[in-house]
Amino acid sequence: MPHLIIKHSRPYQIVAIAIAVSLVIFTTFWFLLDESHWSYIKSRVAIGQKSKRLWTENRTLETENKLLREQVIMLERTTQIDSQAAAELHEEMKKLQDEIYTLKGELEFYQAIMASTSTTRGLSIQGMQINRLPVENNYHFKLILTHVEKSDKVVEGTAEISLEGLQDGVAKVLNISDVVLNKAIDLSFNFKNFKRIEGNMMIPEGFTPHRVIVRLQPKDTKLSKIKRVFDWSEMLG
Repeated sequence: MPHLIIKHSRPYQIVAIAIAVSLVIFTTFWFLLDESHWSYIKSRVAIGQKSKRLWTENRTLETENKLLREQVIMLERTTQIDSQAAAELHEEMKKLQDEIYTLKGELEFYQAIMASTSTTRGLSIQGMQINRLPVENNYHFKLILTHVEKSDKVVEGTAEISLEGLQDGVAKVLNISDVVLNKAIDLSFNFKNFKRIEGNMMIPEGFTPHRVIVRLQPKDTKLSKIKRVFDWSEMLG
């Protein structure tokens, strides 16, 4: 009769032996590495950590730089808007100053007319004003006629305006109709107390005006013709 042999399996011992062998191999490998290898590994690890830190800092700086660029653009736009607003305000103030200057001249002009009417009777040439226009050799003229009477009688007639000066050094007289821009200007008058004749004119190239001569021809033959001479430079101020 054959004998039955029973053998006990020891798996835990095999695992323990495998672990022990692995530790021996790892320890041997550990000690076989010299100091330079460990330094290299440590340096690579340090470089990796530094690169990660620099990458993080670079991303942060890029974000901050983007924000700063946006702020700079906003400031530039704000500065442009402020500069534009300041320029517009300056231009508006200049226009207002010009208007005030013009209105002041108008006021003085009419005050002088009102003062003169207190002593003048009948039809009279009270004043003439000439102002430069933005276009070279262009001017605006304004002629004021008055008629001071106790009655409400209407005075009628026509006015004649001429410019005396030099054309390229030679004496010359120009009629207002030769230089006025509005060829349909009406130089006739029919009023009781006050009449204003005005328009724009362009002085020919080479002509230097010295005087403006105004003549009034009343329709009523009982009334005398009236003439008044104005100095060009004085009217321009």
